[in-house]
Amino acid sequence: MDKHTNNILQQDPRKAARIALKVFLNIMDAWGVNLEQRQVFLSSPDRNEFEQWQQGNVESMNRDVIIRISYIIGIYKGLGLIFNDRSMADEWVNKPNKEFNDQSALEFMLGGDIEQLKQVREFVDGPFNFS
Repeated sequence: MDKHTNNILQQDPRKAARIALKVFLNIMDAWGVNLEQRQVFLSSPDRNEFEQWQQGNVESMNRDVIIRISYIIGIYKGLGLIFNDRSMADEWVNKPNKEFNDQSALEFMLGGDIEQLKQVREFVDGPFNFS
């Protein structure tokens, strides 16, 4: 996590968590991710906590969840820079990719391991061919 993100979290962690979650949920909507998959992306919080988050009731999030959301936001932003059309960027996550064992980036990330999110983020940020 970069210094800027850390500063925001330290100033008002509750507000930062609410904003991060709202952005995350908007990205999940754009990518067509269902509720169960959203939970996987967030390291599978218990059902009650996840329902509270869905309603915008966020008291706090642990560091792992914040990092996961940060990766997702970075992937979304990076794809927006690569593709001229937002719909093409959003479709990319659902297309098979050799880099991810012929799975889509979405399927690959849904393995649930934070390292998979990191790998997709690094791929999007790297000098790769997106054809």
